[in-house]
Amino acid sequence: MLERKEYMPLTYFKKQKWTGSYRGMRFLFHRVLEPLPESTEEERIEKEGLEVVVWGEPFSYEATNEKEKTKKQFPFSEEGRQAAIAWLEEQYEGRKEEWKQAEKRSWC
Repeated sequence: MLERKEYMPLTYFKKQKWTGSYRGMRFLFHRVLEPLPESTEEERIEKEGLEVVVWGEPFSYEATNEKEKTKKQFPFSEEGRQAAIAWLEEQYEGRKEEWKQAEKRSWC
């Protein structure tokens, strides 16, 4: 899997999405904002989170069917980022055969 130093810092996700791939597994890290239940229409209070999505090669996030994506959200904090990295690594290790097959898929 990627070296820990290769993962983007938490501050990166304030402004950017981060996508990558590793041996047949594609991934996306991005910040999400969700309205809290106690929010009103006039005063929208949002909860910030970090979402990680994985899917198989060869297509981009936008070109991949939602049913083929696995998503999980984490707190938007350094602890949440570390948990997100651990989850991504678990997804790779636990689904290696799936990713190996995805590497063989055709673009057509």
